Amino acid sequence: MTKVELAKAEHEWDKTDDTRKANRKRLWDLRANEWEEGLRCNEVKRKRNEERILASITWLEQFGLFQGDGNVADIGCGVGRFAAEFAKKSRYVLGVDISPRMTELGNAYAKEMGLLNTEFYTGDFTALDVAVAGLGWQNQFDLVFTSITPAIRGKSGLDNMIAICRAWCFNSCFIYFRNELYDQIMTELFQRPPFREKTSHSNWFKKLFDVLWFRGYQPYIHYFKEYRDENRYVDLSFAQNIAGLLLDEEGKDENAERILRFLEQKADQNGEVSFNSECWYGWTLWNVNERICR
Repeated sequence: MTKVELAKAEHEWDKTDDTRKANRKRLWDLRANEWEEGLRCNEVKRKRNEERILASITWLEQFGLFQGDGNVADIGCGVGRFAAEFAKKSRYVLGVDISPRMTELGNAYAKEMGLLNTEFYTGDFTALDVAVAGLGWQNQFDLVFTSITPAIRGKSGLDNMIAICRAWCFNSCFIYFRNELYDQIMTELFQRPPFREKTSHSNWFKKLFDVLWFRGYQPYIHYFKEYRDENRYVDLSFAQNIAGLLLDEEGKDENAERILRFLEQKADQNGEVSFNSECWYGWTLWNVNERICR
């Protein structure tokens, strides 16, 4: 029965998992400065981000969005780069993030770009009552946009997303990641299978589709693939980041030292390692006004 299938899908979507532990204001505050610095000082990262923003806008324009007269909400807006680009093609843009530092940086960037049609709100979107007086967000946005964020993870976040929308909702999440250097570390150094990040967000992608489908929506799906040539300076911090991602916590410091020595052997005369990677995104788009009984 559809009701049974819907209840099961919503239960799976609403389950707390380890990735939600990252949804903490303090952690995102700490990441905000790192992201802002990377987008301002790292030309490769900035260009990559701009290309993904442009690709997102180009795809969404096929559905009649960004004609200059729409309202857009960017939930989990981070440091505001998507929001700023949306503002150039919209009447009004609202950025929402749990981190005060993220919204501070997003607001500063919008002002720097001379964008007067943006507003930033700090709060946990999953805990908001979007219908209360003072917010007035219900049914106000032609596009509610989310990208790589836990802000809509769980029933309350998804319900809020749909509640403030009067046309289209969009979600982007990671579905696959491969890194040549990580593969070398796992196979050559630790004699283990290559690392493949095809969990967490990729499961979100499938679970979100299931919930929407059984609710009667008809989601559009698109895949965006990003191929990267990267150079990274070899130091202990880089090795520790890799150890934390690839290996268990037990023996993390010891493994970081092993990884550091491995990287130093592969580094060039400038102390850098070169490698390629690929990251795939799954895009889900649905119209809140288009529902059918299943």
